[in-house]
Amino acid sequence: MGLARGLERRLEGLVDGLASRLFKGRIHPVELGTRIVRAADLAVFDTPAGPGAPNAFRVVMGGDSEPPHAVAAAERALEEVLGEAAAEQGWRLEGPPTVRISFGPGPPAAVSVEAGIEAGVIEPFATLEGPDGQLLPIGMNRVVIGRSKSADVRIPGGDVSRRHALLWREAGSLWLADLGSSNGTFVNGTRLAETVSLEDGDHIFLGGTALVFRRL
Repeated sequence: MGLARGLERRLEGLVDGLASRLFKGRIHPVELGTRIVRAADLAVFDTPAGPGAPNAFRVVMGGDSEPPHAVAAAERALEEVLGEAAAEQGWRLEGPPTVRISFGPGPPAAVSVEAGIEAGVIEPFATLEGPDGQLLPIGMNRVVIGRSKSADVRIPGGDVSRRHALLWREAGSLWLADLGSSNGTFVNGTRLAETVSLEDGDHIFLGGTALVFRRL
């Protein structure tokens, strides 16, 4: 799986930026970013909300250790790449993207990538605003909305099904689908018969429970 050109440019900038010393004689940052995204793709698994992927990666490079500021700059850039790749592919991450770089034995060109899952709070990219003004944050790329205690976004209304609707990010858009609810899902007055894309300010009804979708 390749990286979008914008992500490639971001990683190429590491060669001339704070992390330049880190990549001298080692793997190119674009190749490293591609390896991380490929590792995530190969480890995709099923969740109640759809495909999930690892969010925590440990990269071990050969050679001597490098200054902490250079390592931190590379980690931040790689985390942004992983987060954007997840949003593009529609992967659910159970926590924020994390990349940790350490150094071990072997020549500088040696590199290993290990994937894992670390649950945690993800900064929201959107909210659902209830009729009382309550804001329900949406941080994961894929969330189940319903009245069940296991729903990612819980709405306790009696006309809301336990697993009522699915909201997710994929391919640059935000999507909403009904999950076979008893009372239906409506967007701007139209009952959903298939997946629809969402726009900021769209009015959503889960049965008779009114919500307003807001992008952040």
